[in-house]
Amino acid sequence: SIEQMVGDYVNHHPVPTCLRNHALLEEVKAGRGPIRMVTTEAFKDPHKETVGWENFLGMTIGQAVVWASQNIDPKEINPELTTSEPYVMGSHATCSGAWASGPEDYAPADYQWGYNRMMTVEGLFGAGDTIGGTAHKFSSGSFTEGRIAAKAAVRYITDLGRDSPAVSEAEYVELEKIIYAPLENYRVGRNEIVAGTVSPSYLLPMHGLQRLEKIMDEYVGGISAHYTTNQPLLTRGLELLAMLKEDLAQLGAEDLHQLQRAWELHHRVLASECVTQHTLFRQETRWPGYYYRADHPRLDDKDWHCFTLSRYDRHSG
Repeated sequence: SIEQMVGDYVNHHPVPTCLRNHALLEEVKAGRGPIRMVTTEAFKDPHKETVGWENFLGMTIGQAVVWASQNIDPKEINPELTTSEPYVMGSHATCSGAWASGPEDYAPADYQWGYNRMMTVEGLFGAGDTIGGTAHKFSSGSFTEGRIAAKAAVRYITDLGRDSPAVSEAEYVELEKIIYAPLENYRVGRNEIVAGTVSPSYLLPMHGLQRLEKIMDEYVGGISAHYTTNQPLLTRGLELLAMLKEDLAQLGAEDLHQLQRAWELHHRVLASECVTQHTLFRQETRWPGYYYRADHPRLDDKDWHCFTLSRYDRHSG
């Protein structure tokens, strides 16, 4: 039962978001979908309609875009509720994301090592989904956090003064070569296209993205598995992610837009690997409704009521 899974959390009011997701998933699995949000009644009240749109646009702008694409006016049609794919979301209802230095006037001393919203890489600042441990900031809170991070970054630069970082010419020339490699891969390999956009010499960003989504969906608890995974699945997922990382060296980009997509894919693979490693490491189900460890199906506050921190090693990968 859900009480056995999460204990007293089931009695919290309002009901935690993940448990509302859990209820939705159970209904769908029982064949009682689709699940709809009853907006037609609520939106008869002009005040509730105004507040409702503020909440929709403040929490999930993409939802309103989907409604527009499907000709849904929530005042006239009760929209369907759907779940999303697994990803790092530090601005909504969990505490996932990158570690950042906290504000001087609020964060404990152990959470401060530099300027506000500066990450563990000196001079690198983040906001929104990037930054973990600050759920419920949503869209409006994310752009507000962006202003905070930008001001802190300006102060960091100002405080540096003339003491700017020293970068060797050889280092940035090598970085330039790495960054533009997908363009060169495409320039050389496009003459070997065998059909349509298929080439034996390079992988397009879209093809890599589809491969990544399939790995995360099937092995790391995606919607097709009702967000359920286990140690063998996660271990196999890491093996497949390692193969994909090797193939990223062969990414091809036709233009600067596709070059951007290529590097977005690199970053998404790193984020996906992080999600997989953390889900494997935590031997519990911390957020039922967001993900389930079938081999550790219960929330375990005794051993796991803590943040899980990891650090990427640039040398070992």
